[in-house]
Amino acid sequence: MTPHQDKAVWELCCQGLHGIAAEAEQAWARGQDYTPKGQLPVAREIRELIRIANWESQRQAA
Repeated sequence: MTPHQDKAVWELCCQGLHGIAAEAEQAWARGQDYTPKGQLPVAREIRELIRIANWESQRQAA
């Protein structure tokens, strides 16, 4: 995993969203984007980290 992906997982865990963090980590480990189901109750900065992490997973898969 990339540093942004690790940070996104860490931040999700810090928010108490361990299940979502695990889903994201699994998706990125497979080289896939993580798309949350519904609206995530997190700060804009964490949503931006997820966006960057998804972009990085696409670059690694290419």
